[in-house]
Amino acid sequence: MSEAAENQFLSVIRVWAALAWADGVVQDSERDAISKLISVAKLGDSDREKAMSFLDEKIELEMDRITGLSPAAGEGIYRAALRLAMVDLDLAAEEAAMLVRLREGLGIDEDKAAEIEKSIS
Repeated sequence: MSEAAENQFLSVIRVWAALAWADGVVQDSERDAISKLISVAKLGDSDREKAMSFLDEKIELEMDRITGLSPAAGEGIYRAALRLAMVDLDLAAEEAAMLVRLREGLGIDEDKAAEIEKSIS
């Protein structure tokens, strides 16, 4: 499978891992949350191994890896990213900036984002 044709689940995990790395370190709570997601995701062994590697070395947010999503799927990714960002009970400035970038990349307007944020607080 080429990089461009990456498994969609793997691409979403990549986004969440990039968010966890945004402040320069993956906290234990973030690592645990992402590891649990990886363990239940529909991934083959090689993709699962690759997903786990995202927690070992800093990766950047690459929105071009997530394409063709429905609005509901994009909102789900954003909702999960918000929860992940707050799992360590500290929203770093870098994480907040990445959430804005993610929201914009997913085409979620500010009103919808506020609605999603309110639903998880």
